[in-house]
Amino acid sequence: MVSKQNIGNSGEYYVASILSAKDFVATVTLGRAERYDILAVNPRGKTVKISVKTRYEGKKESFPLGIKDEKGGQDDFYYVLVRLNDMKKEPDYWVIPSKRVNDILSHSSKIYFSSKKKNGGDRKDSGIRTLWLTPRKAVVSMYPANWATELRGYYKNTQPLENIV
Repeated sequence: MVSKQNIGNSGEYYVASILSAKDFVATVTLGRAERYDILAVNPRGKTVKISVKTRYEGKKESFPLGIKDEKGGQDDFYYVLVRLNDMKKEPDYWVIPSKRVNDILSHSSKIYFSSKKKNGGDRKDSGIRTLWLTPRKAVVSMYPANWATELRGYYKNTQPLENIV
């Protein structure tokens, strides 16, 4: 079993290597920047801030985030979700604007926490949020109807990072 720390590091270095190969200057913060795992300067000289969320398993369709990820989006801040696929094939990744992640999480959380548990009780907010690539049946109504199509546009697409001005 690979440690959580090494899984996270693997995702961060993987993303940094992709950016470096696209002529970015990418620095992994090693935890020294509160919300950002990578600070990069794109080929146009503009700074990009990136939070990397990594899953080791190839079949995992969700990424755990926190309540802080419901807000604080900026035009130069992106989330990169990395699925390492058990290191049996090339990793998958999605580059999603932070404002979009904020919108999805705040919308789905509002619906989830306003609904009742099966026993009729109120839900307690532990601060954990989940961003689904393929929402399971219980949460699919909390996501945009075109989420699968939208995600395809984020898949292995670094163009928005390159275009920041």
